[in-house]
Amino acid sequence: MREELRRFILSHVPTQSLGGTVLRVNAARALCDVQPADPEAPQLLDVQLRAVDDGSSKGFVLWPVVGSAVVVGLLNNDPADAYVAAVSRVEAFTLATGTDSLAALLTDLLVAVQQLTVTTGTGPSGPPINLPAFQALAQRTSQLLRS
Repeated sequence: MREELRRFILSHVPTQSLGGTVLRVNAARALCDVQPADPEAPQLLDVQLRAVDDGSSKGFVLWPVVGSAVVVGLLNNDPADAYVAAVSRVEAFTLATGTDSLAALLTDLLVAVQQLTVTTGTGPSGPPINLPAFQALAQRTSQLLRS
C-alpha cells in the first residue's frame, strides 16, 4: 500500500522537494552536487543554483557553502531537472540585472569614495584619512558578492 501511494504521488505531483547536503559547487556553471538526506539515495549531480536556467548570468543566486544543508526541488519529479530551492549557509550571492550588478555598483562606489578629494583653502585635499577602512570594505564586498 505504501509503495502504491508513493507511485501515485510521484505520478501526480509535478514537483517534489528533498533535503540534502552540498558536496561540490561549480561556480563557473552555477551548479552543485547534493547528497540527499536519505543515505541510500544516489547523489544529485549538476543541481541548478538558478531555479530557472536561461543561459544568462543575471538574476539572483545564492552560492551555498560546501557541507551546508539545502532543499532541492525536482521538476516533474526528475532528478536530472533539479534546482536548489533553499540554502542553510551562503558563501556569497549574486544579484544582477541585464545592465548592472550589485557587486559592480558597490565596487564602483567604494573606488569613488577612496579617490574622494575636497576643495580646501590651500587646494585639493589628499586621500581620505580613513582610506584603509574603505579598502577593507572593498575587500569584504568582493568576498560576499559575485558579479
